Formats: sequence, structure tokens, C-alpha cells
Amino acid sequence: MVVRGFNNIFSGALLTLSDNRIAWVPSLRVNVYNFIPVTSDDIDRIEVVLGPGSALYGPNSANGVMHVITKSPLTSGGTSAQVGFGERSLRKVSVRHAGQASAELGYKISAEYYAGEDWESQDASDLNPRDFDVERRSAEVRVDYRPSDELQAIFSAGTNVGDHIELSGLGAGQIRGFGTNYAQARFNYKDWFGQVYRNWSSAGDTYLLATGIGIVDRSSLTVLQLQHDARLGARKRFTYGVDALFTRPDTEGTIYGENEDNDSIDEYGAYLQSETALIPELDLVLALRYDQHSRLDGEEISPRAGLVFKPEETQTFRLTYNRAFSTPTAINLYLDLTSRADPFQFGPRFSPVFAARDLGEFHPIDVRVQGTYTPTSDKGFSFRRGEAGRPQFRSPFVAMAGLPATTYIDMDSPIFTNVMWGIGRQAVIAGFAAETEAALTGQMVVAGMSEEDAFAQAQAAALAGALGIVPEQLAGLTNSLMRLNTSGAFD
Repeated sequence: MVVRGFNNIFSGALLTLSDNRIAWVPSLRVNVYNFIPVTSDDIDRIEVVLGPGSALYGPNSANGVMHVITKSPLTSGGTSAQVGFGERSLRKVSVRHAGQASAELGYKISAEYYAGEDWESQDASDLNPRDFDVERRSAEVRVDYRPSDELQAIFSAGTNVGDHIELSGLGAGQIRGFGTNYAQARFNYKDWFGQVYRNWSSAGDTYLLATGIGIVDRSSLTVLQLQHDARLGARKRFTYGVDALFTRPDTEGTIYGENEDNDSIDEYGAYLQSETALIPELDLVLALRYDQHSRLDGEEISPRAGLVFKPEETQTFRLTYNRAFSTPTAINLYLDLTSRADPFQFGPRFSPVFAARDLGEFHPIDVRVQGTYTPTSDKGFSFRRGEAGRPQFRSPFVAMAGLPATTYIDMDSPIFTNVMWGIGRQAVIAGFAAETEAALTGQMVVAGMSEEDAFAQAQAAALAGALGIVPEQLAGLTNSLMRLNTSGAFD
């Protein structure tokens, strides 16, 4: 869901809160609403901020805010239960119980089980079959302590475990046993509000359908906030506060790859808002917020100004200006994983060549997706350049030259271009040898270098050399720089 701007299938653009707690999946910053462990009986109201909200709500509220507020056990005692059945094998059971140990102490516990079958849709790029069963198991507890009208403390915790298919920009993921959890403590004392909470996740047996690669996610988000309201006379009110957000991704390299040990994000903010009653029906609102992000240079300033005219209790007219911002997610910065393994099926063509050199199985050219941060550069994507100023690249064929996999090569290198030519030549000859062997014996030569294979390749090489089909070397070889477009072809 969004309230302004563009949407996509893996979105955290709308800042979603549940009882003042950021409710997205910690390091992925994606809103998966069925991961919020709240039953419908427990919802008191949902508030929506339609405009940019950074001045008070902080980073990542440029596209609005949706706030789910639940009932206090001190004002909503009793037990409720729901049982539901429907199409697509839908089964849903939820229960909520709230009571009071005393006039000052209330407690609540709620739980829900939900299951059904998703609409079936296959994707040709999926390596694995899809499981269309949907299941969700959630529970939440809360304790409210209110010894006086001036003091209230609330402690809550929740857990949710789900199984379903989740869509993303990298293709669909099979969610199996993906758990999200939280623990939160908040208080109100006179005009002070403070809270600390921690969200954390566990991906269970989740994997990407296109590659079959398992996803590990034990990431967490820890937030500390403090806010104070103060009045100056009868017509002026100030609201000010500070907050800190600490995102700690932990994916064991399955999402953030080489960046796994250097992917933390720290965010700090401070804000001040004033509300002045110019006349009983007209208020002037001014606000300013200052934020810093550990991976961004400089700071962000978020101003807000507004006139609020309220001629009647049920009528409000607003004229407002807001400036807000969204910071890059951990995925924007640190993503580093294989999206498609050997999409062009190069592996079988080159495996015999690598086997002949005792280099083991050839790791083919994969399509890899990356964020803008790397351990060697935090300035985004750019070509590495050598001493001569030429762009440099990495090649999966460096092992044939006895070089480490991390070696960078100058474009149009006269030495390495012929190394690559030689590898390509051997792959062609290997294929020619397989066809020759098949024609002579009716059998295909497979990867590996048995005596028969070596003899067939030697014959093919001699024949190719005699006919001049594939020359051993070429002068003036250069490299081509190409861009892979979305149709799977190169420009």
C-alpha cells in the first residue's frame, strides 16, 4: 500500500507503524502486513498521514505514514474469538483476552492462525516448483501499568511465523518458516514520552525460486526515542525530541555477500515543532528536523510549515509545506547475490577445457545483483581504471592464466584477450571433438578427459588446424563492452 508516489511489489515506501513501532522487516525495509502480529479484534484505529512526515516521524516517511493503534487492556477487557472459513481452503482462527490484575495493571494476550491456498501462477524463470500453501501463526502479549493519570508504562512483545510466496525485484521467494519478532517498552510521564524497541527476524527455510539458493536473515532493528511537550503561555506549544535507529543486517552472505561484515546502518535525528494559536480558529505550525546517516555524507534538513484553520469542530482547512526524505535501504547499499546462475548455459561448453587443466568444474558467468556500496568504494558504481586509464574488468577465465579470481584486467589487454581467445578456441574444438566422436561412434563425449576423449580432441584439433577453422592466435583483438537489457539480450 502507498498513499502517494509510485508503488512496486517489494515496497517500504509507506512508513508503517504499529503502536509507535516501525513494523517493516528489519534490514529489508519491506512492508509485509501479514507479518505484523495484530488481530483485527485488537485494532482500536488506524491513522494516516497523507503528506511527507519527516519533520516529526523521521527518515523514510516521505510517502506518508500509516499508524495501527491497538486497544489498551485497561479499557477493553474481556475475551473475543473469531472462526472463519472461505474460498481457496481458507481457515482462520483468532482469540484475544484482556483483563486486569488491579485497577492500575492490565494484561492482554492474542493469537491467530490463518491458512489457505494462493492463486496459482508459474514463472518460466523459476528453477524450483512453487508451493501455493499459505500459513500464518502469530501471538502477542501486552502489559499496561497506569498508577496515575500522569504516568503510564507499556510492555509488549510479539511473534509471527509465515509460509507463502513473496514477490520481489529479484523474482519470487518461497517463504518457509520466516519469523518476525519484536519487544517494546514505552512510557508516558506528564509531558514526556520515551520508548525502546527491537525488531528481529529469522528466515527459516526460505529460498529464491529462480536459483534455489537459501536465504538467511537474522537481522535486527533497534530504536530509541525520547520526546517532550512544553507550553509557553496559553497559545504556544513546543514538541521536541531525539531518536536513534540501528539497523544490523545478518544474512551470512546470502543477501549481502561480500558486504556482510560491513553493512551496519546508524541513523540519528533531532526535531523541534511549535504550534501557535494566532486566533482561536487559526494555528501556525512550524517544525524543523536534523538527521544524519552513517553511510551518507552531510546531513538532511526537513522543514515543515502550516496554517490550520478550524472554523467548526468538524471542519478543518490546512495549507502546509513539508520537505521529507528517504534514506537508502540496506538492500540499496549492500545487496550482493546471484540472481541467475549460468543463464546463457556457458558452463557445459567450457567444462571440458577446465577439466583438461585440472582446474575443476568451471563456474559459469552468472548474473549478479549488487548495491551501490562495496568494501573498496562507497561512492557508487564506477569502472575501476588501470594506470593507463583504461577501464578494468574481472574474468571467470583468469584461472586458465594461473591468476587469482580477484584479478582485474585492462580492457583490450593484448595478452589476456588472446588468453580468452585460446579458451574459446579450445571450447569450440571440444565441441567439434564431441560431434566428431558422435559421428564416428554414435556416442557423445562428456566433460572429463578420458583417453578416448583426449584422442578425439587431439584429432579434432589436428583437423581444425589443418583446415584453418580456428586459428591459434589473432592480432588486434579487443574487448566489447555490452549492456544486458531486460529481454535477456545484449546491447
